[in-house]
Amino acid sequence: MTRRILAAFLGLLVFLLAAVVVPLGIKIASQQRHDFRQNATATARAIASAEEERLGDSGDPADRSRATPPPVDPGDGVVVLGPTGQIVSAAGHDVSSAVLDAVRGGRTPVAHDSVVAVATVGAARHPDGLVVLARDAEPLDHRIRALWLALAIAVAVTLALGVVTAAWVARWIGRPLHALGDSAAKMGNGDTAARSDDQTGPPEVRAVAVAFNDMAERVGALLNTQRTMTADVSHQLRTPLAALQLRLDLLAEDAPDDIRTELAGALREIARLNRLLDGLLAVARAEDATAEPVTLDIADVVRDRVNMWQPLAQEGGVRLSLRTEAVRAFVTPGHLEQVLDNLIANAMDALSEGDKVVVSLDEASAGILLTVADNGPGMPAGLRASAFDRFEGDNTGRKAGLGLAIVARLLAMDHGSIELDETPGGGLTATIRLPSPVKPR
Repeated sequence: MTRRILAAFLGLLVFLLAAVVVPLGIKIASQQRHDFRQNATATARAIASAEEERLGDSGDPADRSRATPPPVDPGDGVVVLGPTGQIVSAAGHDVSSAVLDAVRGGRTPVAHDSVVAVATVGAARHPDGLVVLARDAEPLDHRIRALWLALAIAVAVTLALGVVTAAWVARWIGRPLHALGDSAAKMGNGDTAARSDDQTGPPEVRAVAVAFNDMAERVGALLNTQRTMTADVSHQLRTPLAALQLRLDLLAEDAPDDIRTELAGALREIARLNRLLDGLLAVARAEDATAEPVTLDIADVVRDRVNMWQPLAQEGGVRLSLRTEAVRAFVTPGHLEQVLDNLIANAMDALSEGDKVVVSLDEASAGILLTVADNGPGMPAGLRASAFDRFEGDNTGRKAGLGLAIVARLLAMDHGSIELDETPGGGLTATIRLPSPVKPR
């Protein structure tokens, strides 16, 4: 934003300066040339007036032969021509023969380094002679150069002030907007305490910051209420469920076989309710997480979780293997562990003795790929799209509840994603995509 404001402000300033300064400089330079030429013409006329008596018909004919030079200013060259074009007198620097020939021929004299003025001595119809004045144009050129230099300095100073002003305006507007964006990003990552500075910047930006802070207060209060209620409900339900489970266990010990079968079904439902309560508590903890992502060697994380699950896999006769390479990613500490635990646990619940689970970690050009593939019963295609919704499940052995919902939530917090596909040959493959190991903006 700062660069765009600077570019727009300076672009407009350059356009205005070009539209004003260039025409002004041309106008002033033209006026100076005109004044310089007029002054030379006035000087030539003054010399012609002084020469009129000497060259006029009423004067002494002997005066025509006198070569008294007229007084001239420094830098001027003056030649007085008689009625027939002969040179009567000259003063100052030399006047080129080309200029004199042009005057004698009635043409407009042109000189590249001087301004030429011609004045008639006596009556215009029957002149007694001509005064040719060639004034050095160097003083005029010097003044024009000084004019353009002054205008260039004024433009440079104006642009410098414009850069300073534009930079200040850009920071004045941009800083609170960047702070507002950072606060929104933090809140999106779960930090409900993030607030934006509503005391700096333009009034409109401050108003947006105030509205954002009000919204953040309300959202934070609602989320805290929801999390507290979820945790309280889970804890409150756990005690009566534990008591009910104990009673049913005691009844099942002395009950007949048919009743024991029914009690076993009830105990399985109680166990399912306990898993749901565990899931609710896990969701509450995941949504309350405010840790900042850091760069981690996730190969070590994956290896550690696979090693942790190996004893349980061996006990159930499931082959759990790992294929990985050194990969670093920008993730929140603890998130990937929960993701892998949920996915491996779901796979283990669906598998039988002799089945296998393969965990793979690779780094590709599009990001980081982490897969958990099994050869179990799989999941119907119609249920894969809704598998990450809360309490969604199926009857294929996959655990219904909150596990995959927690996985999707944790990955989304780290700008990752997950997809479920069928494993070639049968089974289910969970593919996790994480961004490249740079901090996302």
